[in-house]
Amino acid sequence: MKALRTKAVQVTATMGVAAFALAGCAGSAGSAGSGGGGAGGGEGYAHDASDAEIAAAFEDIEPLTITYQPSAQSAEGPDSYRAQAFKKNLEEKSGGKITVDTTYAQGIAGYTELGDALVDGRVDIAYMLPIYQPDEYPVFQAWVTGTTLTGTSPLVDELAANAALGDLAWQDENLLAEFEDKGLVPLSPLNAAGAVMSLCSEPHTTAADWNGNQVRASSTAQSAQLEAVSASPVSLEYTEVFEALQRNTIDCTLTATLPAETAGVFEVANDVAYTTDVTFARGPGGVFAGSAWESWPLAVRQLVFDAMADEFVQSRRGDLAGNYAAAELVREHGGSFAEMDDETQALIRAASEGLVEEKVRDGLLPEGSVEAVPAAVDEWREVVTELGYEDEGTFADFDEWYPDDDSELLTPLGERYFEEVMLPHRPS
Repeated sequence: MKALRTKAVQVTATMGVAAFALAGCAGSAGSAGSGGGGAGGGEGYAHDASDAEIAAAFEDIEPLTITYQPSAQSAEGPDSYRAQAFKKNLEEKSGGKITVDTTYAQGIAGYTELGDALVDGRVDIAYMLPIYQPDEYPVFQAWVTGTTLTGTSPLVDELAANAALGDLAWQDENLLAEFEDKGLVPLSPLNAAGAVMSLCSEPHTTAADWNGNQVRASSTAQSAQLEAVSASPVSLEYTEVFEALQRNTIDCTLTATLPAETAGVFEVANDVAYTTDVTFARGPGGVFAGSAWESWPLAVRQLVFDAMADEFVQSRRGDLAGNYAAAELVREHGGSFAEMDDETQALIRAASEGLVEEKVRDGLLPEGSVEAVPAAVDEWREVVTELGYEDEGTFADFDEWYPDDDSELLTPLGERYFEEVMLPHRPS
């Protein structure tokens, strides 16, 4: 969005450093080796075309199957919203010319193998978690630290943080090039996912509460944040977290609500502590195409790319469904939601800013990121409230005021995000 970019650039300019690259100048799904019509050729359609106009663009296209591996473990539950929407969008809008062959539960390739699977053609489109390969994707890993500088609220900040981080990611040529150099086409280079909170067997709101505790962390950024409050980070497979909490092997885990609900963590750790003006590092992922991209007709590539607007919406729906379920489950199990005190949040913020500054010095994040990330969130927070979204309560009563059954609620934000952030990267 123009206003956001202006402020983000002003922040860096006042520091006498280079501004973020504008999205139109960065790499994209339209320029990643595809060049205009691309090897697949054919006529495309306008981004605001009607369903009839899209169908007309597919009249002369031969039927094709797209092999798709989402992150969800099955077709059931909120974590599958975006996978189901992707399949529906492509198959229906193409008039049946596209068939999406979906494989759940990392059935074709595990996360650390998925990049290779996209390149060698075993998978055509996939939701990746480059966070598991920090040495392979150092720029992406740097952006994991960037996710710490966002606010946390049940609805408004959740929407604003994801839009802001996605916007800044699309502007970062180094991040896009990191994927393109590996033969991957970024379609959604950074989905920040849900805010990360602490789930413990007792409240953890003060620095003293954290002192000496064993806490499961999923990234180096989270480990550094925990060390700032004198906790001891523990590396543990997520499938082992439930049992570790149940047996008191660990005191807490850092997690977003959606995966916590899916794994049943609230049954054994239902005292939730959260921050407001900073957050524990999120667990972002992204959507990428592989080697098949070059062979697809332009209209196919455009339809896949356009589906990313709904990908953004359905990702937010899933994250918010996690918050909704968390409110119910914490209440059911006699737990609590509590904001961490100012001292604890100050310690986490100082550690977070230090992490981001270190990545800037290493050349992995753009200059001025410490200021630009919060500035971008502020801009998108204005957009979110302008569109009518508001926090009508807290995490504890989220299920009482958020309309979880309204599948169209977030569509206006998805449309705004696509037009302002993604459209310059659309294949053409």
